[in-house]
Amino acid sequence: MGTANIQVCSLIWIFTMAACKKIPDVNVTCIFSMDCVLPCRFKPAGGEVIQWYRQDALVHSFYNGSDVLDQQDEHYRGRTVFFQGQLAWGNASLLLQHSGIEDKGRYRCHVHTALGDQDSVVIVKVEASMVARVITSGVKNAPIQTILMTSLSGYKEVTCSSQDIYPAPQLLWSTDPPAPSGALKPTTRKVANAQGLYTVKSMQKRMGNLSDFTYICTLKSYYGTQTWIASLREREISTVSGKGLTIPCLVPMKLLNFTLTWTLTRANKSEVILTFDSLTRQFSNHWKNRARVDLDQVLSGNGSLWLQNLERSAETGTYTCAFSASQIQHLIHNHVSFISAKTATEGGKQQHLWIIAVVIAVLALFITGMIVYTNQRDDHSQLSRTSEDGTELHQRRPDKGGNNAQANNQVL
Repeated sequence: MGTANIQVCSLIWIFTMAACKKIPDVNVTCIFSMDCVLPCRFKPAGGEVIQWYRQDALVHSFYNGSDVLDQQDEHYRGRTVFFQGQLAWGNASLLLQHSGIEDKGRYRCHVHTALGDQDSVVIVKVEASMVARVITSGVKNAPIQTILMTSLSGYKEVTCSSQDIYPAPQLLWSTDPPAPSGALKPTTRKVANAQGLYTVKSMQKRMGNLSDFTYICTLKSYYGTQTWIASLREREISTVSGKGLTIPCLVPMKLLNFTLTWTLTRANKSEVILTFDSLTRQFSNHWKNRARVDLDQVLSGNGSLWLQNLERSAETGTYTCAFSASQIQHLIHNHVSFISAKTATEGGKQQHLWIIAVVIAVLALFITGMIVYTNQRDDHSQLSRTSEDGTELHQRRPDKGGNNAQANNQVL
């Protein structure tokens, strides 16, 4: 950050606060190892004496038109800059260089003028993250250094890690599609180094088959001011040599100003296939007529890759689709292997035979069910007729007995 920009920012802050009678506390978040401005405004009247304190420690002192640093706390030696040219505007802001974790706390700006004393308070927070590296290097990347799938512990697990963060961030796991409640049980470790910066590493056991889930790692800063997301999906694809292949790549969230990169990794060596930048619309295809993507679909989050004339020896490996934005990274690793046309045909025949077998089994069960149902219905009908016959005989017997009684009466 240049001195001119800092002075401009300070002036804006002063003019914004000019109408306020009471100067409220100001909260400032400094980025670890970066320069930081602590604002302070006052009503100029000449003869200014300005002192900056952090609790009881003297941070910077200015009077009689020059800096007086003989009693400055050693922690701030050579790290503070006062803007003398801004005093006429009522600006007593202080530039704190190479801010560190020890710089957080409550600062007081005391200004004495011919009109009396004026005090203002600045609350300084310090954050350390990859944001500083992104600013200085100009590289688009998330602070999540790695998200990968390993089997070091004896079973497959997804690892998400980051380092040099302060304060310790919050790390959360989720999946797409959503995992059942209670299924995610990650192991997360946060360790601070000698500077007080944290390294965070979290491991989540893989659930189901390889391609069932997209694993999403979300990293939130302690103060909730920033969020970074990295996601990973892996799948296995089999194809036949000499034919075309479409490798799907769908990002699970909406992205703005992103880059898409397709690479092929084999024998621990990576080769870039193509790249696309949504902001500049620059497209670079290193495989020319062998690979392509639909740029209109890419802008909507579909970066699927279409390949043609694949050769077993040249194209076997892991095809990685990477969507990268300022605070989001989405990776899909596609492990492509080749099978012979004969094996594919036999596999197709076997699948066809399985389908036929299933259909036959379903028909057999249906016919068996119909036979059982018919037999049960016939038995029920026969039983009903037997019951009706018995009822009829039972009803006729009293009639017979009644006739005999009538005959006997006639004899008598």
